Amino acid sequence: MRYALILSGGKGVRFWPVSREQNPKQFLAMCSDSPIIEEAIRRVMPLVGVSRTYIAANAMHRKLIEACARRPLRMKRENVFFEPQSKNTLAPIAYLSSMIGRKDPQAVIAVFPADHFVKDNARFRSLIRRGMEIARRGFIVTLGIPPDRPETGYGYIKAGPAGKGFCLIERFVEKPDIARARAFMRDKRYYWNAGIFIFRADVMLEEIRRYCPGVSALLQKHAAGRLDMKRLWQGMPAISVDYAVMEKSRKLALLPAHCGWSDVGSWHSLGELVKKNKDGNVFKGHCIDLESKNSLVWSAHKLVVTVGLEDTVVVDTDDALLVCARDRAQDIKKIVQILKQKKLHKKL
Repeated sequence: MRYALILSGGKGVRFWPVSREQNPKQFLAMCSDSPIIEEAIRRVMPLVGVSRTYIAANAMHRKLIEACARRPLRMKRENVFFEPQSKNTLAPIAYLSSMIGRKDPQAVIAVFPADHFVKDNARFRSLIRRGMEIARRGFIVTLGIPPDRPETGYGYIKAGPAGKGFCLIERFVEKPDIARARAFMRDKRYYWNAGIFIFRADVMLEEIRRYCPGVSALLQKHAAGRLDMKRLWQGMPAISVDYAVMEKSRKLALLPAHCGWSDVGSWHSLGELVKKNKDGNVFKGHCIDLESKNSLVWSAHKLVVTVGLEDTVVVDTDDALLVCARDRAQDIKKIVQILKQKKLHKKL
């Protein structure tokens, strides 16, 4: 059987001040009139059905999950797993693979971030179906996005020898500096890592046993009733599945994905996704502008007036105002770190 697992643990810090810890970007209507997580669920439901779609979410977001997933999409309560503590991506993938695998060892599970955008949903679903066919043969499949610009905010995957309709993976590559990103773009063997993985439950659990034996032992004790959820989660390492398993596994395959994917990773990237006016501007909310170019202005409530801006982001909320150069939008993450250091993040 086919299953989907949607990971909703992201904090969306690069979309401050609209995205906050209590209301991160996946719960916001950034690219359309619907929250991003709702679009993600609707995108995968035709592949697996509502009864085999699962969500892993932060416990502080119970009400948001109710509003965006359970009530409008009629998801069952037992299909939403609230993590006792945020532990990155290995822990929820390992736990839910174990839970699903006990019911269906040959289950094929596709894992998706909750906060990404896809332009061509039909093409995307076709790629996932192809990935599921490959995963049934024992591979762990990931989608690789052909880069269309030298991007320093993404991890990369270097493709190895080509198989029948897919590539083997030579290695994962950390986020590069601009010089290496330009070189990767010229070298057609490099792809952006979209964080989407497809695998059989038993294959993933075997790889976890091989590369993370401590996690495997915890899962076995929990399944046998010798460990409750609190102690299970306390023992889980806070690490991504990429670092823990994918970068070590020899069972990886890559599908090149041309489907209009974006991780909606910054105000700059959002400006590339939504409709612009003739001067390249994006306005959301109550805005009036005179002669600005290539700028994004977001007003949550009050009137925002701009004159003669160029390549600028302006975001106004009830309690904060952001103004930054468009090409510095990735640095907003550093601002959130400063706010935490100054103990202002709970207020802002």
